[in-house]
Amino acid sequence: MPLTLNNWKHVIRTDYRDGRLVGYTIAFYRPDGEWYDQIRYDSHERKKGRLVAAPHLHLKVKSAFKEDADRATAEIRTIIENGLPLIAEISGRPDTEDET
Repeated sequence: MPLTLNNWKHVIRTDYRDGRLVGYTIAFYRPDGEWYDQIRYDSHERKKGRLVAAPHLHLKVKSAFKEDADRATAEIRTIIENGLPLIAEISGRPDTEDET
């Protein structure tokens, strides 16, 4: 049964070996009709049928349909410039070179 935080529900799946955490999926989601927003940490991803360590964050949030590709591109650039640094700081992203 999912735990809840405000209108968000969350599910935590962990894998321990010898008392040590070796894998996880921590997912928060918020149902909205036939859609759901989701923020999720995963420790691994599947490559060529095998699980490979690759800690990452997923963010899926409902948006309006974009009628104008140039405006949508500008909105994504704004998210990258303004929101992504905060998300990276909070999530503990390892230092990487600026790719913009």
